[in-house]
Amino acid sequence: MQTRYLIPSADIELETGFGKELLRKWRQRFGYPLLVTQADGKAGYTRETIRDLLLIRRLLQGGFRPAQVVGKTVPELERLQRALAQDDPAPCQNASTHRLIERLKQTDVAGLEALLDKDCAKGSLTEFVRNTLVPLVAGVGDAWSRKELEIYHEHLCSSAVERRLHAGILSSKPKLGYPRILFASPPGETHVLGLLMAEAVLADQGAHTVSIGARVPFNDLKMAVTACKADVLALSFSFAYPERRVVPTLVHLRRLLPLQVEIWAGGAGVAGVRRTPKGVRLFRDFQESVDALLCLARQKKG
Repeated sequence: MQTRYLIPSADIELETGFGKELLRKWRQRFGYPLLVTQADGKAGYTRETIRDLLLIRRLLQGGFRPAQVVGKTVPELERLQRALAQDDPAPCQNASTHRLIERLKQTDVAGLEALLDKDCAKGSLTEFVRNTLVPLVAGVGDAWSRKELEIYHEHLCSSAVERRLHAGILSSKPKLGYPRILFASPPGETHVLGLLMAEAVLADQGAHTVSIGARVPFNDLKMAVTACKADVLALSFSFAYPERRVVPTLVHLRRLLPLQVEIWAGGAGVAGVRRTPKGVRLFRDFQESVDALLCLARQKKG
């Protein structure tokens, strides 16, 4: 008898962006998503569940809370998706965003890259991030919610964007006396695009930047901060990072690191933090991080 194909639970984070621990908590609270065990003892998730989790991810990005979407039926999720599109029938798209998304819809990778290169050449790396990439990321999400794009389109877009950000960071020249910032995401956090955009902006503003990547264990972060002589540890928390873990993670890192090393955190995952941990700075947008950089640079020079 042929068994049903399942996505192994070990691969769920790569497929959906949701960690195993978060999904386990959802099962305890909402009874979803179901982990299927076959007669041969193998456990995993069906492709239908993966599809539904991707829809839930987009709804969470659109502002819904887990209790509003997790465990809902497919028709209910699609109704929420339509409501999300109706609430914002005309996404904030400038002409550049519209052209880029049209290239994506046509899977015209060469055309997409050419347009990104053109926009990048118009001004500074900071302006490229603010004027092109921020609206593009939002626009791609809106287009997905309207079923105009597939997940693979997002991956194609992210890949093209990341290449240009890496190139821009490498060509940036740090300013004398400016702080050294180590960029990382904590254990359990796989999303790096927002972190890379922040690094690009701060590198463009004169910071000495070093990136250690995603899902870095706490002790490795501590050792890297020391070895790199970092003045700041910059972290990014995405919408998919368990909300209840954000503050404990920041508090734990604050205890691990020397007091003279600042901890900066941003991303959609910090939006729900009501009380900022002592010794930590939270940023809601890139301008706040630029202001903090300039302030720290003045302190170092003084």
